[in-house]
Amino acid sequence: MRNKFNLIYRILLSSIFLLVIYSCAREEGIPVKAGFSIKIVNEDYSVPVKVEITNKSTGAETYEWEFEGANTTSSNEKTPKNIVYTEAGTYTIKLKASNKDGNEDEKTIEIKVDAAMKVDFDWQMQGTDISPVTLQMVDKSLGATQYLWEFDGGNPATSNTQNPSVVFTSAGDHTIKLTISNGKETYSTQKTVTVKPAMTIDFNWSVDPIDNDYEAPVLLHLNNLSTNAVSYEWNIAGANPSLTTTTSPDINFASAGTYTIVLKATNDKETKVLQKQVTIQPNTNLLTFNDVKLGISSAHATIGCFFSSYLGTVIKQGEVTATNGSKIDFGFFGLNSSFTYNQFVSPDEVQNTAFSAIPNATHTKVINSQELVGTQLSSSGFNAINSGSDFNSMTVNETNAGKTPFNNSVIPRVILFKTEDGRKGAIKIKDFVANGTSSYILVDIKVQKQP
Repeated sequence: MRNKFNLIYRILLSSIFLLVIYSCAREEGIPVKAGFSIKIVNEDYSVPVKVEITNKSTGAETYEWEFEGANTTSSNEKTPKNIVYTEAGTYTIKLKASNKDGNEDEKTIEIKVDAAMKVDFDWQMQGTDISPVTLQMVDKSLGATQYLWEFDGGNPATSNTQNPSVVFTSAGDHTIKLTISNGKETYSTQKTVTVKPAMTIDFNWSVDPIDNDYEAPVLLHLNNLSTNAVSYEWNIAGANPSLTTTTSPDINFASAGTYTIVLKATNDKETKVLQKQVTIQPNTNLLTFNDVKLGISSAHATIGCFFSSYLGTVIKQGEVTATNGSKIDFGFFGLNSSFTYNQFVSPDEVQNTAFSAIPNATHTKVINSQELVGTQLSSSGFNAINSGSDFNSMTVNETNAGKTPFNNSVIPRVILFKTEDGRKGAIKIKDFVANGTSSYILVDIKVQKQP
């Protein structure tokens, strides 16, 4: 009986020992802790977004990754690579880690992917680029949630709205800078707008030499000096035309008087008005030119030998053209600096002296030597001429005696002439100036404006 009890006792002890050994083995199984971190490459959260994984799990032997919304949706690698997101959104990255003991653990990280970012803008200009210029900005950026506009010289100077309006009043180049952000990234770009100066209004006028005395009738050439206007309106009561929209018109004044010239200039921003006055004198029908130099033949290129009352100037041989040739009244031929042989010559006969022919020349009757045909106008009589009508009683007939050359023995000397269009005139020689090849005579000239 005692032996049977001992056997049972030994069996029981063995069972208890095995149970303890088995229990201890189970308690020593390796635990699993899932862990990982992520890094956004270049801190670029706008698509495409590339994620780097760092596995920090412990006790694990196998891994199950789930990448919601990524190009790679799952992986069993310990550290997956090339995880890329191409669409904006909020996604989860999940890791399930386990080992052969059957232990396992999970971890999830949420990632927010922003839309692709691009900074760009344009504008719509209201009207022309003449100051003041108003621009309506047009944002063309992508992925932005915040905006900062900076307007160099603009009003306002800055703005945080997406599509602001800005006004530039000062002329020149203005920089417009746009900075966008999505809370993590920032991008900037800038462009330049050029503003033209505000409109200015001004004008002056000129007249042909024949109208230098401003005696009626006068043709006024209006010179528009305005800037950055797009249309003009001239109003001159009593003139012809009295109203015109030509930029720089020619205006006729038939009668003496004081006239008001009104110019209105307009663009899409504003209208400005300016007026000036011009006084037209009564018509004496007389042109007067004082202290005119006419060179001897050797001075044809430096001083000039031809005269035009229409142009009001001496013309040199090299300046003669087919256009001004028809406007030359006469030529002067002085043989040398001794002034022993001098004569005024019709434009169509200058080639009979030392000069080249004048193109489109007209014929002028000349009396060089009044003493040979009967003096009609003395030096004092020349001085007394105040009107073109003072020539009416004079007869200018062309004769060989009257065309006779003269010397410098008589000072002053008065020469009469009559142009092809019937205008009568007189030349008073005041001095013979000897200066070698640049010698000249000094004269006053009076001639009718109209026959």
